[in-house]
Amino acid sequence: MHGQLDRFFYADRVAVIGASRELRKIGYEILRSLIRSGFKGRIYPVNPKCSEVLGLKCYRSILETLDNVDLAVFAISARPCG
Repeated sequence: MHGQLDRFFYADRVAVIGASRELRKIGYEILRSLIRSGFKGRIYPVNPKCSEVLGLKCYRSILETLDNVDLAVFAISARPCG
């Protein structure tokens, strides 16, 4: 029997929204960590300004992946309202 959090802990397809080519950005570090850890699933970097990040095709929108993503990691800056 699968638990409700299985997709979180055992994700097969992960999107990194805000993936970056810049070393000091969190979007770069998260993507690099996934790759270096030997993650066996699909990784979808998402950034409308990039075509490739760390050797992976980068998508302008998560909708372009045409795949059901198990886990999305948001690595975008928060901007205050007002």
